[in-house]
Amino acid sequence: MQQVNMENAQNGEDSTLYDRFAAIIFHYLFQKVSNKQDAEDLLLEVFLAALQDKSLSNLPAEQQLAWLRRVARNKVIDRYRHVALLNLLPIEQALEMEDTALTPEQYTEQQERYERLHQSIAQLTSLQRELIGLRYQSGLRFSEIATVLDKPEGTVRQLFVRTLRQLRTTYEQLERGE
Repeated sequence: MQQVNMENAQNGEDSTLYDRFAAIIFHYLFQKVSNKQDAEDLLLEVFLAALQDKSLSNLPAEQQLAWLRRVARNKVIDRYRHVALLNLLPIEQALEMEDTALTPEQYTEQQERYERLHQSIAQLTSLQRELIGLRYQSGLRFSEIATVLDKPEGTVRQLFVRTLRQLRTTYEQLERGE
């Protein structure tokens, strides 16, 4: 996971906001859109928004990064709304992958489990899906997720536990055919 050296960012008053944080924000965006050109476009949009916010330069480096991450998150959400795509865990890829070590019956059962999981995730709210993606797809820690979502860490942990419970319940209901 990409870490920010806040000491360098705070001491780097000669460097621009872009110089200090562009690589971090680009890494986040590229994980979300999986296309370099789209990530670069979104990066530009994030820093254009930063230029328009006059109070951003008065914030400490940690808060500047949190602000940029929040804007980046919102830009990604807006992008997906406009193109009507949904970025879930890479279950779609798993559905298409064939494991030749499995018997045909095992393969069919595995595909059914993937489909149930996919359906279960689809029933979560967008915040819950994003939380699952940030934790499992991006590999973020709860403190980092809290920064991205602009919520207290305890709230993020509670939401995560509730999300997993709901996901498990929905999956089990689908498994029983309810």
